[in-house]
Amino acid sequence: MAFEDFLHVTVCTLGRPLMEEEYLQTIAKHTAGAKGKRGCDVLAQMFANLIAAMESTRRDILGDLFQGGITYGEKGQFLTPEPICEMMARMNLLAEKTGLEGRRSVNDPCVGSGRMLLAAADLQPNWHFVGQDVDLRCVRMTAINLGLRNLYGHVVWGNSLSNTCDLIYETGRIQLHGNVIRKTNRVPLPNRDPEEFAITPPDEQGAAPAPANQPSESGNPIIPKKQLKLF
Repeated sequence: MAFEDFLHVTVCTLGRPLMEEEYLQTIAKHTAGAKGKRGCDVLAQMFANLIAAMESTRRDILGDLFQGGITYGEKGQFLTPEPICEMMARMNLLAEKTGLEGRRSVNDPCVGSGRMLLAAADLQPNWHFVGQDVDLRCVRMTAINLGLRNLYGHVVWGNSLSNTCDLIYETGRIQLHGNVIRKTNRVPLPNRDPEEFAITPPDEQGAAPAPANQPSESGNPIIPKKQLKLF
């Protein structure tokens, strides 16, 4: 319960002043005791520790804590290891950054703490990141991870298989009030057919590959790997 309240309070803090009422209702459960030793003081210190940890490492701090110390695989919830997320992003996304003009959407229907989206954002930070999960804790972890990195995205609380939706958070694109997380009622997705990309993962140094039409040193044309076309 304390971890759930921490996630809720953090989302409300990043969504101020539009989630002030939710913040006050949640924090009211943690105000008993002497100043400095109250639950709300601990929550504030947890937020400070989270920011400090995220500034010193690129790791998914919330996901590690959630899986290792909160759920222990509850309901079969095991998050994809971050190196696997990075590998999948390199295999499936364009290596050369497209900028805002070439923005596309990345969707994770079982988002967990947002690791797959964060790995995609390392390659294409200007894209649109969409995640969905049946666990509200996961939804809020993803919203926090995207919001603190100012990544534009939408996180849906609902079942991807039955296409239900109970809550949507929008992140990034800092608004007039300075909030980086907002509630919304829609996910703006492009109305177009799935794309098939010519994919050649970057080398170990992260450099983009040469254009596919250029010949190799042997004189034969380089044939790029292809992403499986989505149905």
